[in-house]
Amino acid sequence: MPRAPIAGWSVLALLALGGFPCGAEEWLAFSSTRSGNRDIWVVKADGTGLRNVTNHPSFDDEPCWSPDGKFLAFVSDRTGDDEVFVIAFEGGAARNITSSPSSDHDPAWSPDGTRILFTSDRTGNADVFVASPQGGAATNLTNHPEWDGPAAWCPVAPWITFMSNRAGNQDVYVMAPDGTQLKPLTTHEAYDSNAVWSRDGRYTAFYSHKEGNVDVFVMDMQTGQQVNASRNRDWDADPSFSPDSARLAFASHRFGNNEIVAVSLGSGELVNLTNDPADDRQPVWSPSGQYIAFVSDRADPTYDVFVMRADGSNPVNVSNGPGEDRAHVWRPQ
Repeated sequence: MPRAPIAGWSVLALLALGGFPCGAEEWLAFSSTRSGNRDIWVVKADGTGLRNVTNHPSFDDEPCWSPDGKFLAFVSDRTGDDEVFVIAFEGGAARNITSSPSSDHDPAWSPDGTRILFTSDRTGNADVFVASPQGGAATNLTNHPEWDGPAAWCPVAPWITFMSNRAGNQDVYVMAPDGTQLKPLTTHEAYDSNAVWSRDGRYTAFYSHKEGNVDVFVMDMQTGQQVNASRNRDWDADPSFSPDSARLAFASHRFGNNEIVAVSLGSGELVNLTNDPADDRQPVWSPSGQYIAFVSDRADPTYDVFVMRADGSNPVNVSNGPGEDRAHVWRPQ
């Protein structure tokens, strides 16, 4: 059933996005255990410039870029429990912005750079909080006895999506940045999860069990209409929009192993981009639209980060090291 549109939604009036830069350096951040513990590393799209940013004996994971690309938020247990820290792209001292004897995860930087969302169990269950990148008191946005999180900002409009099981199963919800105007986007008894936004804010994509298997659905945030974009009886997950919102990449098991595929949201045409017997997952489209990053065990059974052209050509192992590499995110441009 189509969902009702969000009141006051006018994405097109908010768009001020120009063309994508050509030839600009594109960087990835990812977490890796290659140094003997898990650290945050950065690397260019061509595999050069590999560098350990956090370089700390603790467990550092879940990198998230600031909108200007100058800082990284990440999760670390260096204080004895999992906290959200901020560090400069060049490295140096990291700043603890959550400072709570609880487990804090899933950092997500606001488009204007002034706030960071995170999930915390400091209230006895998981809630979505927001804090300043400078630290200080955090605000509980969901404040509900059931499990909430993780959350994601709309790139161009004042909305936040998050997952919650407050209705007895996991659904996708939306709320304003202050926690008001909260409403469900999905109301099916099946499991709905991992919502991501298109760059223009027009769509969200999530994966769902509502048709008896795991499929990727796309929701038009202006009309509320939901469409099964993967349309297959096998496992499909990990959606990522192209920067122009015309295509959706996701991982699919329809070929007998996990491959990265891309579907046109206009024509429905689907292309297998990786076409490799290895396990390929977690596609992430680069800001320029030229590349897609993903993880694969084709070179290392513990997974490396690869980058390929958006048409699937020229896959390059950019992390290319011992240990498990994951949580790859592109630096904004």
